[in-house]
Amino acid sequence: MYFWQMLRYIILFFLLPLTGFCQPLFQLSEQSEVSLVTCSPGSELYEAFGHTAIRIHDPLMDFDAVYNYGTFDFDQPNFYGNFVMGRSMYMLAVNRYSNFLRAYEYYNRSVREQFLNMTQQEKQALFDKLTWNAKKENREYLYDYFYDNCSTRPRDMVIDALNGKVEFDTTYLPTKHLSIRQLTDLYIAKEQPWGDLGIDLCMGSVIDKPVTAMQYMFLPEELEEAFDHAYIIKEGNRVPLVKRKQTTFKAAPTEEKKSWFVPQIVFVAFLLFSAVFLTIYRVAGKSTRFFEGSVFMITSFIGFNGTFMWFFTNHVSAAYNWNILWSLPTNAIFGYALLKKNRPVWTRHYALFLIILYAGILVGWNYIPQLLHHSLRFVVLLLLFLAVGVFRISRKPKEPTQT
Repeated sequence: MYFWQMLRYIILFFLLPLTGFCQPLFQLSEQSEVSLVTCSPGSELYEAFGHTAIRIHDPLMDFDAVYNYGTFDFDQPNFYGNFVMGRSMYMLAVNRYSNFLRAYEYYNRSVREQFLNMTQQEKQALFDKLTWNAKKENREYLYDYFYDNCSTRPRDMVIDALNGKVEFDTTYLPTKHLSIRQLTDLYIAKEQPWGDLGIDLCMGSVIDKPVTAMQYMFLPEELEEAFDHAYIIKEGNRVPLVKRKQTTFKAAPTEEKKSWFVPQIVFVAFLLFSAVFLTIYRVAGKSTRFFEGSVFMITSFIGFNGTFMWFFTNHVSAAYNWNILWSLPTNAIFGYALLKKNRPVWTRHYALFLIILYAGILVGWNYIPQLLHHSLRFVVLLLLFLAVGVFRISRKPKEPTQT
């Protein structure tokens, strides 16, 4: 069942836009309207933040198109390599509005429209720019999930068509602006806890800085709110940018699913299991080296990933990732050494270093210049527990007393 749902999703969201009509350039009639289309978040991680598009509707010309900056082509050269390296190329796709709306209706995601207060000249300017941008040679752009995405592109196109004469009243925003990480948490911390953990592991302290009012708009619903508080000068008067709003499709209420399988519960359970397991084995005089070595080696890959994304990719938001403090890449060597029956002498010194490091991290958790995921405290506590065990087991036995 899931396979067929995914297949339908791919057809509706990717194939239809790419096979949609490519409209000719023409003069819009006086009856034409421009609207910003905001789609509510979906149940999957890639839908969790919602979506934005621009609709141009001209009933006199029998034209109704939606311009969508959120599409990509799996067949583009080196697609997966570019994704990993932070060089993903997204594109502007044009689709019939009826097809676009049908897809969101099928997946029960609300669709709202803000009809913009634009002159005929401004509507035509926007239409011309979108038509040029939709051409095959112009449609691709270097995507960035926080700074240049399917929400910021429509905003910039509208502002450009209005010659930059848009004033945003930002008094509705909190006095202390939230960070990108805090904003993403509003959407996925409860609904997508493992996705939230993944973002927190991969993204660095760059996204913990308070954002500007314009940067809020990387989220479609924040852009929608900003447009509700935007003004333009029309015939010498300051008037709202949005002349009217409508809910084109309202999603049916869904039952909220609760699950115990969330990072914090899983990590606490694993910590308790490890403490009991290791204690029993150590009291029985059995070796725990495979367990200890495996945990250190596995967690070190988080540090390798963070280091790679920070220094060797174009993921701007992955810089200064202080998760590396607890998931040290060097723990891979340490973990491998622990697998040996005769552990090298240096493992005891390294274990002492880890004890000091992990104890310091736990004590100073709130002072680390990055908002680490709350569930990771239990992972660090586990690593501290293992390091203490390694340090104690690696002590040199006392020499027998001569009589």
